[in-house]
Order: sequence, then C-alpha cells, then structure tokens
Amino acid sequence: MIMKKMTMLRSIVTVALFTVVGMSLSAQNVATPTAGAANVETGTSDYVTIGSRVPYFVPTDPIIQAMTTAGTMKQSIFKWLVTDATNTNVPGFSVLKYDGSGAAASYDNFRTVTAGTGYYDNEMSILWDAPTYTVGTQYIVKVSEKSVTLSSTVAGCDALNTITNNVYVLARPTVSFPVTEGGGCTVTPGSAYYVPLTVNGLGNWTVTYTVSYNGGAASAPATYNLSGGPVATTDATVIADAAATKLQAGTPTGGTAGLLYNLPAAQYGYYDIAITDIQDRISKKAQNTLAASAAVGTFRIYVNPVPVTQPINHIKNL
Repeated sequence: MIMKKMTMLRSIVTVALFTVVGMSLSAQNVATPTAGAANVETGTSDYVTIGSRVPYFVPTDPIIQAMTTAGTMKQSIFKWLVTDATNTNVPGFSVLKYDGSGAAASYDNFRTVTAGTGYYDNEMSILWDAPTYTVGTQYIVKVSEKSVTLSSTVAGCDALNTITNNVYVLARPTVSFPVTEGGGCTVTPGSAYYVPLTVNGLGNWTVTYTVSYNGGAASAPATYNLSGGPVATTDATVIADAAATKLQAGTPTGGTAGLLYNLPAAQYGYYDIAITDIQDRISKKAQNTLAASAAVGTFRIYVNPVPVTQPINHIKNL
C-alpha cells in the first residue's frame, strides 16, 4: 500500500477474502493470515471506507509460536485498541471476530482472561462504521501480545512494546454523469462509445451498469474498470485524492476515457446506460457488502442513421 514500513500489524486486501474457507477463531490463534501471505502487507498507514469491515492480523512472537506448536505454552492473547489521533480511546469501539461475528465475553475469556479486558486473538476485524467513526479522520489501531503459560499460578508475560497503525477513514466512491446524452449522426452501430463519467474516490474503479435499448427492459448487470492514474504516495495526498472530483471524459482514448460500451451491430436507436454501483480500490477491501453507490439518472446514447437522399419522383412524361 502506501508508506510501507515494517511493522507487525497487517491489513488484508479482501478481494481474496471472499474465496477462502471460513474458520473459527474462538479456540485458537492463526499462525498465518487467513487470506494468505500474498494478500497481506505491513505498513504504518491503512485506508478504509466508511461502513466497511476490515480484518487485521499480527504474527505471534516466533519463539512463543514455536513453543505453542510444541505444546509447552498456550497460545498468546492480544490486546487490541482503537484511539483517535490524540490517543484517546474511541467510544463504542469493539473487536469483531475475523468472520464478523461478535467477540462476546465468552470469546474474551476463552483463555481464562477476565472478560471485558480487551484481549482477543491475533486475527480480528473492525467495522469502520458511522457514527463511531468519521470520514476524513485519522485513527490508530494498537496491539500488544501477552503470553499464556501452562501453569495455573505463574502468569505469562506482557510485551514491552505496542505496535500502532494509522488508519484513515475515507468516503465511499461516487459516480455521476456530467451530461445526460450524447451520440448522434457520427456514432455508428458496432462502434465503441465512451460514456463520460464524473467520479470520486481512489482508482482504479469498478463500475457496474445496465443497458436498455429503445426504452426496453434493462440488461443483466455488467462491469467495467476505470483506470485511476498515478497512485498518491502520502497520507495527505491520499486523503485529498479520495475527495477530489475526476472527469472521465467520453473520448475514445482507452480505459481512462470513461465507460466503454460496444454498440451492437446493425441497431439504430437509443441506449440508456444506468450505473448501479461503483467501487474503488479501498472499498474493495471490505469484508462486508457495502450499500450500492449508484449514479443518479441515466446517460442516453443516440445512434442515428445518416440519411441517403433518394431520387426525385415525378410524373412520367407522356
């Protein structure tokens, strides 16, 4: 992602999360992230979409992990916290299990830890939802490990360090039509047409849309990917870029030029394009399904035949 520095906290890109087999964390930690190492990165900054549930993972100390595997120690427990940028605990913060279910008291004390003390597994989820969290705001996720011995009288050890990760909550991407119609006499059946779009968010975007021909029924939903251009490289530029409006102009210069629709051959008339959802590269990380963010109204493409003037008819000469 951005500002990559080696820390122990990892955020998981969720495109692959929907394909993995779910697993219960109510009885054990996990040695590696559920989504697989290829979908994990370390870094001091994470970006999330308001309303999204995002998982986090921190590896167990390697010595303790080896002892746990050998059966000479119990699995560690981990204390998770979320604060604002001033290190004030966020009211209403709660840890969810990786699968999104609640981390209730029975989950909190499954290793004989006092319920409500904030200790959980090393892989969990946070629902970055309003009103607990605010768009455009920085938060800090914190975690520290505590080992658990086999003894009933000798306690384990608290880590002397706490790992922190800055999390910036961004708005949902949006899409609209800068104009409502186009085409005409220069557009021919079977050609490519680029529908102009105005978008917000961090590309690349995936747009879901339907098409209706001459006022008929809408087609099955289709998707199209829009390029986002250069990726912002700092927290400040990411936040600014996420809020900036970008015009994807309807000129045939490639995927950055708008929504490409290939007009059917030999069909004159008009086509109404309706966008039913848009996702950007941050909202795609969500484990949960975010409410659709659709464009208001439709864009109409006119495909008009160019007339060929016919011969003049007149009364036959007698």
